[in-house]
Amino acid sequence: MKKIFLFLSVIWIFSACSSDLDLSPMDSQSELNYWDTEEDAQIFLNSIYADLMSAQDYLYFNALSDDAYTKAMEEYRNIASGSYGTANGVVAGVWSGRYEAIRRTNIFLNNINEVEEITEDQRTALTAQARFIRAWHYFNLIELYGDVPLITDEISIEESLTLERDDSGTILTFIYDELTTAINGLPSNYPADQSGRITKDAAIAFKSRVHLYNGEYEMAATLAEGLLGDYSLFPSYADLFKTENESANEILFSLQYIPTFREHNNQYSLIPPSLGGYANFSPLQELVDAYPTINGYGIDEPEANYDENNPYQNRDPRLSATIIHDEYTMKDFEGNDIVIGTSPGDEPDGLNYSSNSTPTGYYVHKFYDPMARNQVNSGLNLILIRYAEVLLNLAEAKIELGTFSQADWDATIGAIRARAGLQGDALVFPGSDQNLLREIVRNERRIELAFEAGHRFFDIRRWEIAEEVLNGWAQGIKTDDSIVDDGYIRVDERSFDPAKHYLWPIPLSERDINDNLTQNPNW
Repeated sequence: MKKIFLFLSVIWIFSACSSDLDLSPMDSQSELNYWDTEEDAQIFLNSIYADLMSAQDYLYFNALSDDAYTKAMEEYRNIASGSYGTANGVVAGVWSGRYEAIRRTNIFLNNINEVEEITEDQRTALTAQARFIRAWHYFNLIELYGDVPLITDEISIEESLTLERDDSGTILTFIYDELTTAINGLPSNYPADQSGRITKDAAIAFKSRVHLYNGEYEMAATLAEGLLGDYSLFPSYADLFKTENESANEILFSLQYIPTFREHNNQYSLIPPSLGGYANFSPLQELVDAYPTINGYGIDEPEANYDENNPYQNRDPRLSATIIHDEYTMKDFEGNDIVIGTSPGDEPDGLNYSSNSTPTGYYVHKFYDPMARNQVNSGLNLILIRYAEVLLNLAEAKIELGTFSQADWDATIGAIRARAGLQGDALVFPGSDQNLLREIVRNERRIELAFEAGHRFFDIRRWEIAEEVLNGWAQGIKTDDSIVDDGYIRVDERSFDPAKHYLWPIPLSERDINDNLTQNPNW
């Protein structure tokens, strides 16, 4: 895929779009004389891959949960705090971006049969990739907005202004049909120069996720179980997120980047000022507290032997693999060991030391790329689907079905914890109590998948616990000079109204031009 992405320099041809749903016809060059060769089809398909998820949304959707806070991305911050409306830029941008992407997949699917210089096997594989991507977009749309227009063909601007919302259940059926077709048409692997494309197993894993999100646990478990043994957990959790391990067997599907040609600048928002960063995305204390001690006990349990005065000692190793905390030792861009101080007064990285430093007392290490150009422009791939998620899907589905066993524990949560470096009781099957197992798997998802593709954002909504975790103060580190009784820095006061916030509103800009679009409750 990295080689194929060299074709992306021409995707501007396909980017001309109207406002709103971006459903205007393609320009005459594309419609009349573009679809001739396999290269034409590949270039167009590559532009569709680029639509899957922006690096910005990949990161900042996590700030819409109880895991992180953003101080400068106001539109995201307003969603997290519950103080947003129908004109919110993220709400409108995600809607229009997804429909722009759907329009391009529809154009591709309408024209792929016009390409004569291609084998039928190639045509089938290319079509299957586009169907996966279209299903991906519709899944995100119904998760965020509920009922949305279902568009499977190119339509005119005039037609786009009369669209109505289709029932989300109808769209879910469409998603399943698309993914079934994709699975039947996708190859299991690709030549080395096409690594990064959607495979059959990636589609199976994604379909398992969709079934899990919709409470269809039998099918979610069956699909996930079918992938057991074909993949493995990478030996080092911390090293999995490094450029040199982008082809690890654990990774089923990633957003593809390549240094100097296609990069993202997420790193600028994650790393300390001493490394050239600006703390625009900061982990919250609530996430830090979710990491157990190394024996698997929560920090509020007596068996944990947690020391609040030494809060980062004897903890789940995934904490330090993910989050930069006070007195954190790491490598700088020259490979030298440095110590990051995040306490108040620590120059230049301490809590609120400057406008560039952390408002919570934490930075992010998980995606740290020491090879990044200019320290912040990174070609590191961003993982969308990996085997650990498949195992967690399987575990959660079987727990909800009441069939989770010792063998299931060993194959899923036990294996994930062992890879992370947990010890002792952390690896012992805790028994069949469903509530306890549910608590364990939900916390494992939170810490194992932290900051990846907005998993926590979607999880707290499908579990319907958002009103529990997004009401009240989001907090940072404990300090001696805090005026708050418990000593933890108050970062952002949040409010989540379950009567309205489980669905985003239909954007005002869309309803202004199309009054057939009804609004979600209480917006």
